[in-house]
Amino acid sequence: MNWRLVFVLFAVFAVGTNALIMAGIVPAIATGLNTSEAIAGLGLTVFALTYAVVGPTLPIILSRFGRRTIMAGGLILFIGGTVLSGLAPDVSIFMLSRVIVGVAAAAIPPQAAAIAIAISPPGREGRALGLLSAGILLSIALGVPLGSLLGIWLGYSGAFLFLASLGIVGLIGLFFIPPTPKPAKATIAEQFAPFRRPAVLVLGLCAFLFAWCQYSITTFFAPLVKDSAGISDVEVPILLVIYGLTGVVAALFGGRLIDRFSGYAVAIGGFIAITITTPLFSVASSFLIAAIVVVVWSLAQNVTFPAAQVEMGRLHPANPATAFALFAALVQAGGAIGAAVSAGVLEALGPRWIAPVAAVATLIGTIVISLLARRLRRQNEAQSILVEATVDEAS
Repeated sequence: MNWRLVFVLFAVFAVGTNALIMAGIVPAIATGLNTSEAIAGLGLTVFALTYAVVGPTLPIILSRFGRRTIMAGGLILFIGGTVLSGLAPDVSIFMLSRVIVGVAAAAIPPQAAAIAIAISPPGREGRALGLLSAGILLSIALGVPLGSLLGIWLGYSGAFLFLASLGIVGLIGLFFIPPTPKPAKATIAEQFAPFRRPAVLVLGLCAFLFAWCQYSITTFFAPLVKDSAGISDVEVPILLVIYGLTGVVAALFGGRLIDRFSGYAVAIGGFIAITITTPLFSVASSFLIAAIVVVVWSLAQNVTFPAAQVEMGRLHPANPATAFALFAALVQAGGAIGAAVSAGVLEALGPRWIAPVAAVATLIGTIVISLLARRLRRQNEAQSILVEATVDEAS
């Protein structure tokens, strides 16, 4: 592993935790800003919507700058917005801070992924993206409990200031990252060209469906496992920590699978495993069984995401950050819609129906990505035959 990636990992971890940490400190924020918990919780919605709206266009707008420059600017904005979140005197300033952090969060991960690929040896891109995925998953494992603990020890202002300090570490670490090539110069139309490519859009659809399933389960994880397994309030966060830590392991070692096989092969296998294991949440009858389901589900999920992301970047090698940004925006959109649909399922049918309905999304994703991989393989085979025929004619 390139040791410089550790600094990039800090930045990704800080960004991921910034969103998740709010789940543990919403009551404290509401008290501090003299508002309701419902209004304080809108900070999460504001963050996600900002990310989804500006994410796909930022790499295009900023394509004239180097990746380190974009990431440094994003981290400075992130640090400033996070500090403002902690020190905001009222709700309006707090919501403005979440918009600022949302813009920064949309800028940082795509550039981090592009830098990770650029400074990694050929054939090890999967491991690099697996490491970054591990940073995101570590934020999932620690975000909510860390937010709760920091809120108790330091107050919600101290919790945000702590995250700002992580951003500072990432910013300092950029000095150790070697300059990476700027994206190839291109017109705006050329920059948007990947968004019109069927293969890019199909992979984006897979990201959308993947997030649909993931957020459907994680958003309503507590009522789902409480209803099926009858576990206590104390055991719910334990399962979430197991989910996150298992995901870290999967992301680190799943990268080796991506580098050895194709990203499509790993993603297809992951989609199949997710589709099979997701409905099991509704029939897990004890904490032990629920924990086993969580482990398998997390392993499958967290090899699938970087595998699809690697292939997305390969479809647009001139500026992979553009493809990554579209990928991330569709993940946010899929997660928001998946959570909304599951909320309706919860109200209409009860918690046990959440998992079977969510599995439909990944079943569709399995079919879609399998058809895409088959089509691309046929295209490659046809190109190889054409090249051989051309060589034979020339000789």
